[in-house]
Amino acid sequence: MAISPVGIVLGVVSVLVPSSPIQVDAFVLPTPLSERLSVGLTTSPKILWTKSSLAYDPRDGSDEERDTAPTPASPFSANYFQKQETDDEYDPACSAEDEDCLAFSSLEDQPLVFNANTNEDPLCDPQDVDCQAFLPKTYLTSDTYLAAELKTRSNSIEKERTDHNWKTAHCPTSFVSISNSDWVRRVHMETYPMAVCGGARGGVYVVNLEEKSIIGKAEGAHIVQVEQGGSNKMAKQAMDKLYGKLDGGGVVAVAIHGDLVASSGREGGVRLWRIEKSENNMGSVTGGELISLGSVPGVQNTVVTSLKFDSNDLLWTACYDGTVRAYDISGYDDSSVRKPLFQSDFTDSVLDMHLCEELKLGVCATADGGAALFNMDDGQFFVGIMLFEVAARSVIIIKHKNDDAGYSVLCGGTDGVIHRIPLNVNPTTGRVDEDDPFGVSETTDTAIKPRHVGPVMCMTSPDDGVFISGGQDGTLRVWNCAEGENDNVGNDGVVGNQQAAQHLQTKCMYALTGYKLWLGSACTDGKRLLSDGGENAVIVRDFSLEPGTNGKPSL
Repeated sequence: MAISPVGIVLGVVSVLVPSSPIQVDAFVLPTPLSERLSVGLTTSPKILWTKSSLAYDPRDGSDEERDTAPTPASPFSANYFQKQETDDEYDPACSAEDEDCLAFSSLEDQPLVFNANTNEDPLCDPQDVDCQAFLPKTYLTSDTYLAAELKTRSNSIEKERTDHNWKTAHCPTSFVSISNSDWVRRVHMETYPMAVCGGARGGVYVVNLEEKSIIGKAEGAHIVQVEQGGSNKMAKQAMDKLYGKLDGGGVVAVAIHGDLVASSGREGGVRLWRIEKSENNMGSVTGGELISLGSVPGVQNTVVTSLKFDSNDLLWTACYDGTVRAYDISGYDDSSVRKPLFQSDFTDSVLDMHLCEELKLGVCATADGGAALFNMDDGQFFVGIMLFEVAARSVIIIKHKNDDAGYSVLCGGTDGVIHRIPLNVNPTTGRVDEDDPFGVSETTDTAIKPRHVGPVMCMTSPDDGVFISGGQDGTLRVWNCAEGENDNVGNDGVVGNQQAAQHLQTKCMYALTGYKLWLGSACTDGKRLLSDGGENAVIVRDFSLEPGTNGKPSL
């Protein structure tokens, strides 16, 4: 008589006999071992097979031959379970020769160490799909994994909300007063909530924007105005180029980096300060003071128009004498004597500077109407492009949206016009082509519209493809660079005349108004926009809050 197959599928056993099939309840593997051949029990198995079979492959021959023929080994034979009993490491879900499978199976009951800050598990490379598939079930239910997933999702929701708010101008506004006797003229923030301000009376203030409190201040650190007819004619010329007829006086530039502050004034040079903070038992900053660290050498005889710290603890100074210098300020104290690591000369006075660390590239706006590029590895100027018949007043490099190799220089002039110049970036090296850096021809119209009514004093960028310009017309304008802008660039990276209009699409989404005409500086951390132009207070617009929150911008 032929042997009928016995099939086990999804935990249900059907035993087929010549007459009719008989259904047996859920198949399980109870303990002790002697009972593992039983069926119809309700004890939950440690491992559940989803598909297997007991089968005999019929051959030609008589019933007697088939009865005496050797039967293939069954995965449910007694020998199999004896093997399971004597070998603790053997897992019926794995082949006996599959060492990788058995190794992962042995991790089932072991605790997992998960780094919530990286979203990666030390057992597997994040790109190893096969490894990830074998991770124990406890991985997906661990507290640290779930916490990391929740944090990632929360950050994603906040990013989507912030992006939407930037597009729709939802930004409740607050004012943080810095003094009853001084007006804010310059502002800079590295990490919220700490910011530094420069005053019209020459004071330097460090403020906690969240607590709306002054951490430290140095009143009268710089002079208020350059004396008319004085001996420092260069300083007077610098103020005319920088501010024109709307000169609010006081500090020229400020920057903050950790507990260090740099400031420059009309008298020339740069002063360094260290923030001494006072904290309460809860770790909140409640007060402090600014400790003077002296002056930076080499720039005492020129007006420093722009100050920038980079992530390598270098302080970059752009000067009216047409130079850019970089100083190592790590470990700086009042007894240190520092010489510049780098110094480079430009074609004319430098009125503004921006650093793009992703490209290791710096750019300067010069008084002769040009934008000049320099290499941050050695500080050396290597190429410039003439854009204006008047002075170039402000400059920034922004990254394009959805384009890893897409970058543009934005340069604003004292005539209110902004030019956008795409850069030729090698996607393999991530560096600008120094032999042919600009993706435009001489006849390409690079000016974007509408223009400001008055000089473009400052620019900043909260995110890829978005930038903000501030002018002496009392407005901050939020611009969106068209997505997919590199679609029309040729193989040589240069935009043709007929392609330029599409390639350089830049749209002003809206303007924030109500600022004083001597608006001079703005900065952002991606969520908040800080600026002066509000008399004795820093103006903070928050783009991270839920729609419906009280507070509306003036449009």
